[in-house]
Amino acid sequence: MDVPLPSGHYAGSGVVKHDAGSLARGDKRATIRTLLDTAGICTEAAMAPMQDHDVEVCRSMLTQSPVFRAGDLLLEDHGFLDGQLISQRKRERQVDVIVPRRSNMVAFDEAVRFAEMAGAWQRHPSRSTQQIAFVPGVAHVWESCRVGLNACVMRFWHTTKHRHAYLVLVTTDQEWTCTWIVKHYEERPEIEHDDAQMQSGGWK
Repeated sequence: MDVPLPSGHYAGSGVVKHDAGSLARGDKRATIRTLLDTAGICTEAAMAPMQDHDVEVCRSMLTQSPVFRAGDLLLEDHGFLDGQLISQRKRERQVDVIVPRRSNMVAFDEAVRFAEMAGAWQRHPSRSTQQIAFVPGVAHVWESCRVGLNACVMRFWHTTKHRHAYLVLVTTDQEWTCTWIVKHYEERPEIEHDDAQMQSGGWK
């Protein structure tokens, strides 16, 4: 959340420099939201200067929070692609994760290559213009990750580039099918909508 730049060290805020060269002051808030059957609740939060990396802001919550129980599934964005952290949670807490791979990762290219080689594309459960494919055992190309990973590759036609484009989700849960990986990860927009409401003051 932004605060006026001349505010000094107001509330532990920090300063970042944008690509255009302008400065901004503010803080970063991280929250854990627990999804229930029809709603979600904020179960833990942390704050830090806005220049701190997302993973470092959340590290203690993600490794020590009593909110997590064995068998829980954590939905993360690609800012949390930390193989050691994912491995630690799986081994010590038995908490699984679904997280997207970045397109510049070797593991991304490997998952796409195996999906295309197998050619076992299925219909996306909610998007008619996309296809999905399951790729098991992709942890070997991510050195920092020491637990098993399966991937769901999503393929769609890029109308501007006139070729297929891809998204890759990986999970430490060895039981999920590709369809269920996608369905669970699609719960993230609901979480982000709640966060936008909180930041705008709508949860006063």
